[in-house]
Amino acid sequence: RLETTHYGTSLADCGSSLLLGMSGDDERLALLASVSNADPSQCRAALSRAHGDMDLAAQILMGVASGENGLSRGHCESCNALDAPGYHDESTGNSFYCQACWDAWDGHTADAIAAQQDYGSQVLIASTEEGSMLERDLGLVEASDWRQIGAQLVSLTSDQRRIPLVRTAAKFARGRNSQESWQEMARAAHDAVEYWATRGLANASAFLMGAAGVVGKELWQLLTIYEIQTASMLPRRLAPKEDAQGQVSGCTGLAAASSAVLGQTEEVDVNIYDYGKIDSVARLQCEGLPHAALVYDPACSLCPIGLSVGGLGVSRFTLYPRTTQDSKQVGGLPLAAVLWELLLSSRCLEEALDFLRSLFAQRDQIPMAAGAALLLSQPGHGIVLVEWSRSSIFISPVTTEGVLVHANHCVLGSSLSDVDSQSVAWILEESRQRQSQVEGFYAQELLAGRELDLKRLQEALSIHGVQNDSVLATVIVCPTERELHVRFRLQTAGMERVEDTVACDFWQCFSCSQPGRKRRWMARETDGTS
Repeated sequence: RLETTHYGTSLADCGSSLLLGMSGDDERLALLASVSNADPSQCRAALSRAHGDMDLAAQILMGVASGENGLSRGHCESCNALDAPGYHDESTGNSFYCQACWDAWDGHTADAIAAQQDYGSQVLIASTEEGSMLERDLGLVEASDWRQIGAQLVSLTSDQRRIPLVRTAAKFARGRNSQESWQEMARAAHDAVEYWATRGLANASAFLMGAAGVVGKELWQLLTIYEIQTASMLPRRLAPKEDAQGQVSGCTGLAAASSAVLGQTEEVDVNIYDYGKIDSVARLQCEGLPHAALVYDPACSLCPIGLSVGGLGVSRFTLYPRTTQDSKQVGGLPLAAVLWELLLSSRCLEEALDFLRSLFAQRDQIPMAAGAALLLSQPGHGIVLVEWSRSSIFISPVTTEGVLVHANHCVLGSSLSDVDSQSVAWILEESRQRQSQVEGFYAQELLAGRELDLKRLQEALSIHGVQNDSVLATVIVCPTERELHVRFRLQTAGMERVEDTVACDFWQCFSCSQPGRKRRWMARETDGTS
């Protein structure tokens, strides 16, 4: 390392007040320019030659300023000038450029950087995420019946679904509080779907049996990932005492009656679900039906959120309710089977609620494999909250005013109550905090006289605490427009934390018509909005 005694001190020790309010390379260039009186392009070139070493860059610049030969000489790769003074560019393999070509390139780069900064860095992120979006969008899956559609869908995702299966087997197959094996759960799920096929689950049964014809018995394990997780009573992430940042765990959502829009965060074990890299969106069109179902599926695990054929918005939440059912007894429908029946049918909101009630009317059957909760919404019908344990169901009154908020605990007024277990106590406490945050946001909007539209829901679900590093995506269903708005976890290098995703606020719009979805996304990219 060269000494800098000829101007008295190291650059690391001078000019700190000069840099106030500046950041990154701007700081370094300003400091070099103030010491050497060189222009920014010369400072940038000197930094490149010095491999980022500020003192060495200053030596080079001081040599130039004093009339010494601080530049190299060589053959310019741009204009082919021979023995010309110029600079070596280490970023392109130590290529040499004469001073004129370097200055021209440097000015062009500076303009490009300024334009990118003015655009809020959205261009780079949009370019990266467009490729991810096209991979996530499975397009239109169309056939004459749901059985064929189920087979086609799992064929499209054969590689992706192996990831959550293998990782769940490693982590949850021997849950410490679970009395049954995952294989037993899977067999019970198959039997339950088969039983309910002629008792209200016709659409989902055909779809899942078609998928099973391609996948085999692993399909039923895939469908019961949620059940083995909740049965194991393991938190989705480290407990607060082991988490230095004290971030929360769980999914949070809300539905607005005025706009019929509903949405939620999708929080799971990010390792099992590969950090959102293999999330997917698909349109499922059965011949003879007027509309397609539009679904978001985390890690191609067949546990969807979305918009039904009949225009019903569906979101779902983990729940840990007490049950009168013997916890050692295996059986009941998995959550995923119920979700698929709601999404693949033409039922309106009231008919969907009748279907859910009917699942608990058969006293000779265990209704559900695990507790869960839903928020449902349909324009012209209202919004409603549903909670169930393995043996009982609670349905709130359907409302056409206000909002409904849900997280991962039983709501006030529910006939169900949370399980009394220390293993999930911290999840339930943080769940109440997250719900309170969203309710507080709504109260502020109400006082300001603003309705909860798409934009307000996006803001509500972006609150710090509601968002944390286990959130794969944030999903909003717009039944009126028949659209899904999804903010996927960014996969851009260096932007892996959820704070980066929220700061970028890059939402992608998917509609039941694929060309319409692409056109809307491009419009958002062009005008510079998220």
